[in-house]
Amino acid sequence: MKKDRQPDWQDTNMSLFGSDIEKNIKAAAADGEPQWDGAGVKVGLQVWRIEQFKVKPWPRSKYGCFHEGDSYIILHTYVKDPAVNPDKLAWDVHFWIGSESTQDEYGTAAYKTVELDDKLGGAAVQHREVQGSESATFVGYFGKRLTYLAGGVETGFNQVSHETVREAKLFEVKGRSDNIRLKEVKLKRDAMNSGDVYILDAEEAIYQWNGEGSNAHERSKAAEFAQSLKADRGGKVEVETLEESHLNMQQNHPFWAHMPGEWKLMGIKMGDITVKTSEKGGEDERVSKFTPTLVRLQAYDGKVRVTRVARGEKLPISKLKTNDVFAYDTGFHVYLWVGKQAERVEKTSAFPFAQRYLKEYKRPSVLPITRYDEGKESKDFLAMWGPPEKHCCIIL
Repeated sequence: MKKDRQPDWQDTNMSLFGSDIEKNIKAAAADGEPQWDGAGVKVGLQVWRIEQFKVKPWPRSKYGCFHEGDSYIILHTYVKDPAVNPDKLAWDVHFWIGSESTQDEYGTAAYKTVELDDKLGGAAVQHREVQGSESATFVGYFGKRLTYLAGGVETGFNQVSHETVREAKLFEVKGRSDNIRLKEVKLKRDAMNSGDVYILDAEEAIYQWNGEGSNAHERSKAAEFAQSLKADRGGKVEVETLEESHLNMQQNHPFWAHMPGEWKLMGIKMGDITVKTSEKGGEDERVSKFTPTLVRLQAYDGKVRVTRVARGEKLPISKLKTNDVFAYDTGFHVYLWVGKQAERVEKTSAFPFAQRYLKEYKRPSVLPITRYDEGKESKDFLAMWGPPEKHCCIIL
């Protein structure tokens, strides 16, 4: 039995400004958050679950186990440079969103993540994790394997827990030279064509399927991607390379088990499903990479405005203004940047704002999101930007 739900958080306007959700969260936090006492004071992992706008500790025996109907906050405390400063702690705060989690829970987790960061002096890096699309770093906290449990806080723990089989995903690698595009496609044979390369990330193996008309650039980039997937899974799975001409003769191969070769209606075969020709896949030279996009969040009279500021790589860092919150979408990752002088409501609603951006700009809802506060940016984040525009400045 699933929980009574509000509209799916992935499909709603996720701004919390002036909403009942925001009021309930603030009311619950009016007396402070006792769970943050002792949070992040020593190296290790701490996990909390959101229960009726409250933060509750999650049993250590269940670390790595998450109910699909709930939202959680995970704090990783570590020493960043033990050789130089073994006593200086650093923090990563993740909030995890179950596929059946409600907007109340998601909003509370986002709000409380900011609250925890404030408790840590604004020094933590914040991340959003979505069930089924967790980052490798997050999965690594739990031995590179997560367990999803049915139900949630409202239905209690009477549901039978089960360890999920990894959901198979299919990726297309297409293009030439340094203009190679990677995108996830539907797990269907007719989503493939003979002119490109496909990576199937499955529970039992990682498969690289080389179309007969694919080029060396695609095959090389796909092999690199497949190896990165293997590394993310702790090297405990093999990569198998398959040639289209050979695999077509082996319809019983495990690769095809994930993509049926026929479609049925009421158990009756209605037709075959086949891989498309190279021509149907389009020309590699016409592949267009995603252009990185910078958008700004501004709040006026309880309403939020999302405005595109600029597009391109190595944008001038002066595009970031200390009074606002920005999201920079690289195509594979969304980075939130929160100015020191941004309104409090903008700071606490930065993650819901990013979710709203993904929806309004029709971007994949499961893109990883990482937040940096002004002055707390990583070297990698700063390296993505160009020098300030002339006659402009930014305080970092």
